[in-house]
Amino acid sequence: MSTQTLAQRLYWMSAIADGGYSQPHRHDVTRTRGITTPGFQFETDCSAMVLEAARQAGYPTGAATYTGDMRAGLEAVGWAVIPYAQTGGDADNLATGDLLLSESASGGVGHVAGYIGDERLAEAWIDGAGDIMGSAEGDGPGDDTGGETRVIGFYAHPYTQGGRWTHVLRPPAFTPPAGADTTTTTTTTPKGTPRMFTISYNSVYGIKGYALITETAGAYALDRVGAQVYNDVLPMTEVPAHHAEMLIREAWERHNRVAATGAAETRVDIDEATAKVLAAISKDGGDK
Repeated sequence: MSTQTLAQRLYWMSAIADGGYSQPHRHDVTRTRGITTPGFQFETDCSAMVLEAARQAGYPTGAATYTGDMRAGLEAVGWAVIPYAQTGGDADNLATGDLLLSESASGGVGHVAGYIGDERLAEAWIDGAGDIMGSAEGDGPGDDTGGETRVIGFYAHPYTQGGRWTHVLRPPAFTPPAGADTTTTTTTTPKGTPRMFTISYNSVYGIKGYALITETAGAYALDRVGAQVYNDVLPMTEVPAHHAEMLIREAWERHNRVAATGAAETRVDIDEATAKVLAAISKDGGDK
């Protein structure tokens, strides 16, 4: 149980997986348990996603089911409830793993997002049709727009700018049971290598290609819009095509090393995964 694990699951759900928004199918998010595969498709809504991420990180969620009962439900099982006004609207007063609640009964709009650190929020926002129904009424089951589930800057969020957050819900501190082994194992990144970064390169198609390289979740192709979004928050490096292939392959090798400690089905064929990312750079996805 850790706030970092909570933030990692929220990030994966919002930026690595293919999460679509749907209130009727909100509990589909439970299928993400134990899954780390990029592009895994599921549906959820704002409250179901943060509550499921909390459960996957080992935190109790009690009787909380949606934004209307989340404050009371989480407080009853040890979460701290902090009036948002006490933060002064300053990300320095937030902690990784905090949930930002906009509670309707307190003047908000009925929404919740997770703070994942570095002035970023992860959330399920709205479906591809600008509605709440998702695939229940014709929208695709995944993220059709790139923004049904998303990571967005804290200060750029419309509810931060509009002063619509009402509470911060902070996870309870974890105290190991007496006699428990508290030794932790960490996965290290080579010195000088960031946890996640983007690359651009001239692909075999004669166009500019883009890819996101992650620490343990593999790599995947970005289109021009995605590259622009990531370039705002992550370093982008221009590399030769053969370096791009090497970096993509190494990302999947790191993924498999981590997966080797868990379920076998999460490991991937490195050649196949690398080829899939490279092939995803098409004439419609890059700069000519």
